[in-house]
Amino acid sequence: MKLNLAPRKLLALVVGVALSAAAADAQLLVNTREQGTFGPFVGGSNNNVTNNGTFNTTEVITTGLPIADPFSITYNPIVGPSLVTLGTGTLDTATFMFHSPTSPSSTFTSVAAVLNFDFDNNGSIDLTQNYTINLTPFTAPNGLTGINYSIIPQQFFGSVLINGQTYGYASAVANSSGGLFDGQNTTSTLQFQFVATPVPEPSTYAIAGVAALVGIAAVGRRKNSASGAGHHSLQLA
Repeated sequence: MKLNLAPRKLLALVVGVALSAAAADAQLLVNTREQGTFGPFVGGSNNNVTNNGTFNTTEVITTGLPIADPFSITYNPIVGPSLVTLGTGTLDTATFMFHSPTSPSSTFTSVAAVLNFDFDNNGSIDLTQNYTINLTPFTAPNGLTGINYSIIPQQFFGSVLINGQTYGYASAVANSSGGLFDGQNTTSTLQFQFVATPVPEPSTYAIAGVAALVGIAAVGRRKNSASGAGHHSLQLA
């Protein structure tokens, strides 16, 4: 009986490991198309957005004085095909470059950003994400001035349908907050991670493999027990 059980245990173990590896290495092909819409502004003056609400186009948010060199934020969508490893790979979808002129003034306090993502480039919006961009002027102890900034996603987790398959996602912003002095630039990056749903995580596959082994062993013990009982009854007869 032990010889008959061994191949089954080995098969269950191999299946569990193979499924775990497949889940870890699964990849998602996206072909991102993206639209950014900004406004309304809170505070400030001379606010403007070039190409506001267009697809796959760089947009520049300008605000404050001096008019010739205002504080600006350049939104640059990252579009086109990309291959993302599920669970571990990161998809960069856009960058925001902050530029501060000398002694910026009248900068806005906050502005809403609504970004629409078409991850399979089929003309339909797959995901709408809302962000808030905040600005706060500061003066350092040495007298130098600058701007503190932050980009805050309004949805950190959710699900999205891409190419007919539902995926869970987590959104994040690399370099989401900080400060820059007069004349400096800094860049933030919008990012997503995806997981297939409702497919279990790799750890779940491993647990399932162990459970299969335990189940096979239990069946083996029941068969051995039944065989032993029959043998004893023959001896008593």
